[in-house]
Amino acid sequence: MPARRHRIRTGDCFECIVAAYERRLLAYVTRLTGNPSVSEDIVQNVFFKFAASWRGEISDGPVLSSWLYRVAHNEAVDWVRRESRRIEVHEKHENERMENAGRGHEYTDAAYLAESALMSLSERERNIVILRVYEEKSYKEIAEITGLSVGNVGFILHGAMKKIAENLSSNGVADV
Repeated sequence: MPARRHRIRTGDCFECIVAAYERRLLAYVTRLTGNPSVSEDIVQNVFFKFAASWRGEISDGPVLSSWLYRVAHNEAVDWVRRESRRIEVHEKHENERMENAGRGHEYTDAAYLAESALMSLSERERNIVILRVYEEKSYKEIAEITGLSVGNVGFILHGAMKKIAENLSSNGVADV
């Protein structure tokens, strides 16, 4: 069945665009991610980006459709890649934990010292390190999340990482 073209005249409301494309984009992104809940978030981000960046006349057709699908595709692929890396890290950590549990240790000594060093930071420093290292957020994203400037995020992160390195070094962890 050929795709049905929607008529969106110049000056029509943003809601008309959402109504015309939301279901199709949700179905597409769900096929890519396999996760309907995440797909809703991704499609919502697509429409936020559309509202923030689209200039000129709005008319349904290949340009609008391609743009929306391209942004949805990129967002979905980015999510799948992040999720794959996150799963890999969690599986590696769980495997290490299970190996060490057999020896009576929940963590390796280095992992325990690293967690202790992280916990020795102030809450603000710890949150920024977690966002950067574990959540893989950019400085700009961290700034938006925390309400700090990008420069301040960099300054705090640099100081926090230096404290962690000093803590680990003083506890005999090499190659810090």
